[in-house]
Amino acid sequence: MQIQTPKKQPLIITMTGHTNIEKAVQLDLVEPNGRKYNTRAFGTVYKMIDEGLKGVLEEYEVTIVSGMARGVDEVLALYAMTKGLPLILSIPNSVNWHMNRGLSRDMRAQAVYYQKILDYENLVAIHEIKKTYDNGSDNHYHFANFARNQHMTDISDRVYSFKSYVSSGTDDCIKRAREKGNYVGNLFQKKDDFEDFL
Repeated sequence: MQIQTPKKQPLIITMTGHTNIEKAVQLDLVEPNGRKYNTRAFGTVYKMIDEGLKGVLEEYEVTIVSGMARGVDEVLALYAMTKGLPLILSIPNSVNWHMNRGLSRDMRAQAVYYQKILDYENLVAIHEIKKTYDNGSDNHYHFANFARNQHMTDISDRVYSFKSYVSSGTDDCIKRAREKGNYVGNLFQKKDDFEDFL
């Protein structure tokens, strides 16, 4: 008699976090124009995400939702790719607008690996979220980025954060997830706790 392994329950998760992951983990941008990641910062964030989600991946059939900003969103999408997980993108306005935005005020680029993520074979959906996004509530959005945060929260079973400093976008998404009741907690660890990852 063959014993069948019980099928894992599906679970959709997302994460909100900083675009400036270098600042989050107290490292400098490598290039003056900020087009590339500091690879130590990227590796640190990736390993913290991996450590934080390890038990979840063991227990559930996980689908990842990424907001596709540079930083935590992008690292999460690349994490899904390395693990072979289904990936959903929730993008403010449109892919073309978001992917081709100019440099931010502090000279950090938009997602560095945007096209690579768009080409991922297990990309199951792309949602382009306008500021007119309607989820049946009375929410009104001044920016499509905040509408995107609401959409990510709406379609996910769990919302994690990667937060080490005050950030309006990250704080907005956490607030929305708390209101919905699917905010799980913060995966960021203090520098002393992640020295092993460097």
